[in-house]
Amino acid sequence: MLLLYLAQTINSGLALGAVYGLMALGFSLVYNSSRLINFAQGELLLLSGLGLYSMTQAFSLNPLLAIAAAGLWGLMLGVVLYATTLGFSLRKHPLKQLMLTVAASLTWQGAAILVWGKKPLMLPQLLPLSSVRLGPLFFSQDTLTALILAMGSGALLSLFLRYTRWGRAIRAVSMNPLAATLQGVNPKKAYAMTFALAGLLAALAGMAVGPQTMLRYDMGLGIGLKGFVAATLGGYSSLGRVFLGGIGLGLLEALLILTLGAEIKEAVTYSILIVILILMPHKEREAVRA
Repeated sequence: MLLLYLAQTINSGLALGAVYGLMALGFSLVYNSSRLINFAQGELLLLSGLGLYSMTQAFSLNPLLAIAAAGLWGLMLGVVLYATTLGFSLRKHPLKQLMLTVAASLTWQGAAILVWGKKPLMLPQLLPLSSVRLGPLFFSQDTLTALILAMGSGALLSLFLRYTRWGRAIRAVSMNPLAATLQGVNPKKAYAMTFALAGLLAALAGMAVGPQTMLRYDMGLGIGLKGFVAATLGGYSSLGRVFLGGIGLGLLEALLILTLGAEIKEAVTYSILIVILILMPHKEREAVRA
C-alpha cells in the first residue's frame, strides 16, 4: 500500500512539477535579462490556456498544430505584456516596473472573466499519449504530456540561447547591457524577446495544466507564484537547476498532500520561499529586490 501511495505521489508531483518548471524558466528568462520579477507570468498561462481552449472548440487541432497554435498565441501575449509593462517604463524605478506587472496581472484576470466567465473550463488532452507503467511506477497521460512539453521546450530553449543570434543577444544583455549595446545589441529587442519566450513557455504550461486542473479565472496568480518559488529554488542562473526547482516543488507538494493534507501545502511552500530569501547570499538578494 505504501508503494502505491508513493507511486501516485511521484506521478502527481512530476505532472505539476513540470508545469512549475516551465513557469520558472519564464521567470528566469525575464529576470536575467531585465532584472524584473514578472508577476503577470501566471496570467500569461491563464490567457494562453483559455485562448487554446477556444481554438479547440472552433477547430480540430492535431498535436503539432495545437503546439504551434499555443506557442504563437503565447508569443503574441508575451509581446503585448512587454509593451504594456517594461517596454512602457524602461527608465522608471524598478518598483514601478514591478507594480506594473502586478496591475497587468489583475487587468488580464478581469479580461479573462469578461471573455470566458468564471466557470472552470476543461482543456482537452491534445497529445495522443498512453499511460506508461514501469514496475511499481505509473505515469499518466497528463504526467507524460507535461514532462514532454517541459523537457522538450527546455532543451530547445537551451539550444536557442546558445546557438542563435537572438539567443546570444539575450545572453549578452543578461551579462552586461551596456557592453552588449556597445557591441551593437539592442537591449529593448532582447527584453521583448525574453517576454515573448516567457509567453511561449507559459502557453505550453497552460496546455499541460489545463487537462489536469481545468482552467479557472483565479488560477494565474497562484501558479505564477509557484513558478517564482521554483525559480528561486533553482537560483535563476541555470536553466537546468531552475527546471529542477519546479520538479522538486511539485514532488514536495504531492508529498505534503499525501502526508499532511492539501490545506497545508500552500503554507509550507511559501514558508520555504521566506527561508530561501532570508538565507540567500546578500548580493543575490539585492538582485532579486531590483
